[in-house]
Amino acid sequence: MPFIDIIIFAVIAVLLVLRLRSVLGQRTGYEDQQTPKDPAANSNNQPIPLHPDRMPESLSDGHGIDAIRKADRSFSEKQFLTGATSAFEMILVAYAEGDLAQLKRLLAYDLLQSFTTSVQQRQKDNESLSIVLEDIKEASILNAQVFDNIASVTVHFHSVQTRTLTDVDGNVIEDEDAGKRDIIDIWTFERDLTLDDPNWKLADTESPEDED
Repeated sequence: MPFIDIIIFAVIAVLLVLRLRSVLGQRTGYEDQQTPKDPAANSNNQPIPLHPDRMPESLSDGHGIDAIRKADRSFSEKQFLTGATSAFEMILVAYAEGDLAQLKRLLAYDLLQSFTTSVQQRQKDNESLSIVLEDIKEASILNAQVFDNIASVTVHFHSVQTRTLTDVDGNVIEDEDAGKRDIIDIWTFERDLTLDDPNWKLADTESPEDED
């Protein structure tokens, strides 16, 4: 019966091999979970922001009041005009009185330099200016836009002002801008939307005559 014994041993050998493979060679998937992975493998070389929740949302450029509202959801046209009208009077008075500290709070840098030069020249000439805002007949928005995260609104002011320029002795100096007059002013206010400061500053002034 040697042939039968060989067959039996062969079967036993095959069974042992299959058993060993089932114990030692089977992959459970756990090996992949334990393999350290390169953290840069899926990074696509993109930097990770330190404070992604603080990153300002990108603002789209655009024209019109809708562009302002899209960039600043708290913007109210009515409230803006109320504030602009108040600023209009405060700036006129501060300019006349030579109050540079007040002007610094209300004007953008470049315009502040221009106003400062004018005030200092008046002081050098020993002249005094008085501006009385008699009435504001109209205050309306002419243009609005957002560009490079700077919101700007241009306002048309039609006012009645009485201006008086005097010398060191209090004598009235004849000037084409003196007296009671109807005046048209076109002022542009700006605000940096990336800052927490909600206040607008006057950035540019012109009159219809400037456009001729």
